[in-house]
Amino acid sequence: MRTRPAAISLLWLGAFLLVAGSARAQLDVGFEFDKKTFMTHEPVTGVLTLVNRAGREIVIDGQAGGSWLDFQVLDGRQNLIPPVPGAPKPQPVILPSGAPHRMRVMVNRAYPMGESGLYRVKVRVFFPPIGRHFETRVQTVNIVDGQVMWGPQVVGVPSGYEGAGSYRAFTLLTFFQGAQKRSLYFRLSDHDTGRVRTTFSLGEYMDARPPQPVVDAGSRLHVLHMAAPQQYFYTVIDPTGNVVTQTAYREKGLSRPEIVSNASGEVTVMGGVSESEMATPYEEREFRKLSERPPGLPVTP
Repeated sequence: MRTRPAAISLLWLGAFLLVAGSARAQLDVGFEFDKKTFMTHEPVTGVLTLVNRAGREIVIDGQAGGSWLDFQVLDGRQNLIPPVPGAPKPQPVILPSGAPHRMRVMVNRAYPMGESGLYRVKVRVFFPPIGRHFETRVQTVNIVDGQVMWGPQVVGVPSGYEGAGSYRAFTLLTFFQGAQKRSLYFRLSDHDTGRVRTTFSLGEYMDARPPQPVVDAGSRLHVLHMAAPQQYFYTVIDPTGNVVTQTAYREKGLSRPEIVSNASGEVTVMGGVSESEMATPYEEREFRKLSERPPGLPVTP
């Protein structure tokens, strides 16, 4: 009789371990950051991998209107960072049985990570069939601010854009990705409040030639920067922080691409050659068709 409670306890423990083991086997969750160091205010992204082990197709969705995906984020002082109220929720995901499902997620869309420092992040995924969360291992990521190269340049937002009549600030920064790789970044912020609206990379950067930033008459920022030996990127960004276009250029002999602007505020690139032009056969670039010749010119028989 004295051994009966111990036997019952062992049965309960065995049942618990069986259920726990079964639960662990139903969903595998993994997460890895796209890189180990991000600039402050740029999207902190990574790849979430889900593998459904339930033996049947499962729909991953939140419980009672909640999100099926959330994070546990600790700052460098081990303080838990609460989510931003009203942050967008991910759409439900259909997981086939056994096949890995990979998706890119952004941690700082819902969890503020605007200060420099080391952060510890754990991803939590809700699994509806058993009503519980699965968690990844803790991942660490470093947030570092860049070095300002140009700006802030204050511009007015013209009509036709969101926020017309307000003022924004353009800033260019450089940022080291590891010991050798260097990138050029663009940042857009509100002039009045200082709130950062967006930060993103314009590509790798070589400091052999400083970048050329010019604001045109429509408050669009034009940036030409050297990305590699003899290679350049020309980027146009509108006042809301959207990239209008980005074109790759190369030096052509002694001719280097340069940004030029006129008195009307129109901006263009002179010199060098664009990669699209390089892809065009030489004959098509250097010789026009007879039908394209100005009228009145003589035609050689």
